Amino acid sequence: MKKLIYCLLITPFLFGCSQKKEPSAYLYHVDALDKVLKERGVLRDDADTIRVARGESASIQVVVKAIEGIDQLTADVSEITNGKVELKPQQVGLVGYVKSSHRYSPPSVYMIHSPSNYYPDPIYTDTTVNLLPGELQPIWVTVPIPADCEAGIYTGKVLVSGMADGRKVSYDKPFTIKVYPVTVKKPSLWVTNWMNFSPTALAYMNNMENVETFSDLYWNFVQQFATTVSKYGQNMHRIFPLWLTKYSLDEKGQYTFDFSNFDKEVSMFDKAGALDRIEGGAFGWRAGEWDEPYSVEVPVLDPQKLEKRSAGSNYLKDLDYNHGLDLVLLPLADKRSQNFYGQYLPALKKHLQEKGWYDRYVQHIGDEPIDANADSYIAISKYIKQYMPEVKTIDALMASKKLTGSVDIWIPLLDIFEKDYDFFMDLQKKGKEVWMYTCAPLRGDYANRYVELPLILTRYMHWVNYKYNATGYLHWGLNFWSEYQMPIVESGRHRGEIPGGDAFILYPGYHKLYSSIRFEAMRDGIFDYELLRMLEKIDPEKAKTFANEIVPDFDRYDEDIVYFRNTRKQILELLSQK
Repeated sequence: MKKLIYCLLITPFLFGCSQKKEPSAYLYHVDALDKVLKERGVLRDDADTIRVARGESASIQVVVKAIEGIDQLTADVSEITNGKVELKPQQVGLVGYVKSSHRYSPPSVYMIHSPSNYYPDPIYTDTTVNLLPGELQPIWVTVPIPADCEAGIYTGKVLVSGMADGRKVSYDKPFTIKVYPVTVKKPSLWVTNWMNFSPTALAYMNNMENVETFSDLYWNFVQQFATTVSKYGQNMHRIFPLWLTKYSLDEKGQYTFDFSNFDKEVSMFDKAGALDRIEGGAFGWRAGEWDEPYSVEVPVLDPQKLEKRSAGSNYLKDLDYNHGLDLVLLPLADKRSQNFYGQYLPALKKHLQEKGWYDRYVQHIGDEPIDANADSYIAISKYIKQYMPEVKTIDALMASKKLTGSVDIWIPLLDIFEKDYDFFMDLQKKGKEVWMYTCAPLRGDYANRYVELPLILTRYMHWVNYKYNATGYLHWGLNFWSEYQMPIVESGRHRGEIPGGDAFILYPGYHKLYSSIRFEAMRDGIFDYELLRMLEKIDPEKAKTFANEIVPDFDRYDEDIVYFRNTRKQILELLSQK
């Protein structure tokens, strides 16, 4: 009896010594196109091979599920190698969550519904996080594949560490990348995301302290934008020559122009590899309501000589977005407009020619014209063409047929592109360029980059480009961080009028920029476009079939991630056989 009691007492200790402690966390390999909400209940380990061409980037997403509380969670990556060659990650970061408080309407059938209104988006590369039991934390790794990379299988591990109950814990999750013997060159799809270098926007990168325009810190930030977007397939940049020029005016009404700040910004983006075309910012702006005519900006060098509400003018003083330049909006026919532009446009043309930039310069007239103000838009376009006839005019458009003859690069909103598709294809046959753009007014089921939509729809924007022969893509909001709310907290504005994520796709850090999982998906879609173009040269019918299966219509898509990955695999394998 005593022996039995002894055995019963000692047995738990013996088993306790031999049993393995429950891990503090589980790691799951989740497809990088899968948005993992905070409330996600079920995770499946999708340990599939990541398949890429040379010149692309591989994206890896690993999700940590805390079993017990973990503090100071951080992530890294092991050597990624095929045994001979090592691939270097561009970034390893923790995916953060942002709020989209007001659902846009009408909603998309593809919309992701988050009970908390929080959606994964920014990628923080320099932080740690504390997890409560049961909480999830996605980890993101981006691995650029050099154009001369040796094809084959590469393996690595995502490394996770932290503190649990006072002890250090660490875990790893292996991944496999297959690099195909296919090389994607620099994107041919024209891509521009408009940037905001105003004091209000740049203050978010400087602990909410204003950044003096044209200071060393200002130019440091501009350089960061140039370097960043060059990694994400952007090859155009909107620069306002009028806002960057320094002016002087003599008593006889003769201007002199100093283009040094314009030159500096152009050179930064050019050297970064993000400026195959210089996109001149618009000279024309609505003087008031949306349907009012366009006026033109004229610098005011002596504000005392011009009343703020002089006849036919709209005075614009110290506007945040235009570097504090004093401007007046005047009708094109006003003698002050004629005097300024009659001198400025020839000087700008001469300067562009001297710098060797004239052949790749395009000019905006006025953003998003509609039929009601098309006449004033056409007048400004014709006037500019008198001085710069070789320069192509370009704009995002909400009008179409009425603008014929005044636009060279047509960029309709995606739903207008669908509605007037035959018209746009006819323009293309006549030598005009046709792009498409997306932004806040685009609702319903169209592919877009809102945070409430699946990542695969952001990627599919460029499948839409391919299928419908649009050769470029424009978006207004790379970093229009609002002065009214922190971008890292709330991603939408104006109670859903601007849906979450429409105003920006990059996030500010202190003296740095953070990417987002949407920007990653958008970049990958740009390279999908190039792969389809490559396949078209070998087997046009196969390329067309793949595009039609993924994008049956302008606003209908196959959102199955596994099906998409299989389609990409087929494309890469077909290209490998050439």
